[in-house]
Amino acid sequence: MMLWQQIPDLEDTKKYLSELYIQKRLPHALLLIGEDGNAALPLALGFMQYLHCDHPNGFYPCGECRSCKQTQNLFYPGFHFVLPKFSTSSQKSESEDDTDVASAFYRLFKENPFISYDDVLKEVKGKNKQALISVKDIEQIIQNISYSAVGDKYNIVCIWKPEMMPAAAANKLLKTLEEPPPQSLFLLVSSHPEELLATIISRVQQYRVPAFSEKDITDYLITQFNINQDKAQEIAFISNGNINKAIHILNNYEEYTALLNDFKEFARLAIKFEMASIDQWIKKYESEGREALKRFLEYSLDIFHYSLLQHFHLQDKIKATQQEKDFIAKFYPYANEDNIPKLYELFNDAYHHTVRNANVRILLTDLFLRCNELFKKKVNV
Repeated sequence: MMLWQQIPDLEDTKKYLSELYIQKRLPHALLLIGEDGNAALPLALGFMQYLHCDHPNGFYPCGECRSCKQTQNLFYPGFHFVLPKFSTSSQKSESEDDTDVASAFYRLFKENPFISYDDVLKEVKGKNKQALISVKDIEQIIQNISYSAVGDKYNIVCIWKPEMMPAAAANKLLKTLEEPPPQSLFLLVSSHPEELLATIISRVQQYRVPAFSEKDITDYLITQFNINQDKAQEIAFISNGNINKAIHILNNYEEYTALLNDFKEFARLAIKFEMASIDQWIKKYESEGREALKRFLEYSLDIFHYSLLQHFHLQDKIKATQQEKDFIAKFYPYANEDNIPKLYELFNDAYHHTVRNANVRILLTDLFLRCNELFKKKVNV
């Protein structure tokens, strides 16, 4: 599995990364920023393959040398991959959970290199557990990279979702980033870099990975899933540059539309403020867990964005399904230029509080109450 060859286009990004190495400008730590489920993670892992390749072909790994064949399964003596795992009180169950999360990742990644972390959590049914990168994880990678690199190769650490490090783990990583071992490279892959410590941000070179074009996604869907061009173009349009979202829409349309139904019910209840029904709605997300709530909050921000586009008669810019467009055409007076800034702030804050383990019931009750006030600022159309 040569990852860079599997990533549609983004040739400028691949060239940029490879030239950092070729021109000996490679920093000791790179932060690749990109939407979860898009190209940032496969780019990081593909870069690892490139750096370990014995005979790279331009800015691509050759795919034939011994190192390339070893890295095809993402296992290599000089490579260490870290992802968030579940925090539990039982040492035995923690070990089992770690194995489950890692195994789920490798299994899913082989099928789809554009997976999101949410895909992994769904696979291991970890909806009610808090995932994090622990101090123990950071201590382990520090120990691993303390050994000398082999020849001119790098000891590479790839940390996926570093924003899910608690302060103690982040500070321990910071010390290593300040004084990294020779021939070491840290690749941090983040979808929410604003959650990282400012001191960590100051120790890394940042690169924002671009989204895919509609043509990239259309061609990918046609090639990989053998669907007709019209269907591929429709899905590519509403996926808004995210290839994993496109795959999910193709394979799980019912699950995708469930978010729209949840938002419709949320808006209706917030406007009417039916407390008994609100309680039932909140119980659903208490049951489904934090990752599900984060998905809902992100989806809500998309709806508000589309509502603002509708308000300014920019319907051609709305990257949504026909069902969503029909709903937005009715809903947009409730989310308009007067209250959208407050709604954005409110839902972004709710997302960050969810990440920080806030009480779901208190958070959502407050969200309903504030939205009731904001939705009253409906405009006449």
